[in-house]
Amino acid sequence: MNFLNSKILTVLLSALSVWILFSVVSAEIEKREIKKEEASIESKMTDIKRDNESLENHIKDFENPEFLKKEARLRFNYKALGEEVVFIHRDTNSQKASSSQELTPENLPSYKKWWYWLVGF
Repeated sequence: MNFLNSKILTVLLSALSVWILFSVVSAEIEKREIKKEEASIESKMTDIKRDNESLENHIKDFENPEFLKKEARLRFNYKALGEEVVFIHRDTNSQKASSSQELTPENLPSYKKWWYWLVGF
């Protein structure tokens, strides 16, 4: 019997083809997962670089004496020598400014009086 035309060779080649196909598919899946991880790591790296630049700018600000004076004034309520501090408090009992003519039922135009009468107000 000729080995090249046998069923055993066909089965072996089919099994080898299926094995190669699954190997290629699993390698592609792993490749995609690695690319996703790489993209997430790169985005984290850019975020960290941006944070580092921001922190470096803050460090430079703390080396500036004008910035330190400004922060001391804002955060600790410090004042310079000879400077007067004024506090402005909001009035919690403030009322709206009334208009010159408030609309009461007697002051309403006729068409509104009719509308309110028809609707039932």
